[in-house]
Amino acid sequence: MNWRYVLLALVVIIPATALFAWRSGWNAHADHINALAEAKKEKAEKAIQPVEKKAAAANAEARVVYRTITRDVVKYVQDTNRSRCDFDDESVRLRQRAIDAANAISGFDAGTVQGK
Repeated sequence: MNWRYVLLALVVIIPATALFAWRSGWNAHADHINALAEAKKEKAEKAIQPVEKKAAAANAEARVVYRTITRDVVKYVQDTNRSRCDFDDESVRLRQRAIDAANAISGFDAGTVQGK
């Protein structure tokens, strides 16, 4: 009868202990991988932070220029004589000002706008 208890202990306790050890190792590995991913994410966020600030500043600058130009352009667009494309000096100056403002926006990789 004594050998039955020993056999029962071998069949139940040893696999349970092995399972517990395996799960502990798996959880430790998962925690390690998660820590590595978090460190990589923080590093990437720190690396992109200056670029985002530069883009936000350029975007804010572009909005101000856009609002200023839009007010002046509306009076030329609302002209009822749409079949003619004669532009006075003021409209040509306004177009060139818009091109210069678009080319002055820094922080983006887009090419410059071509003027005539």
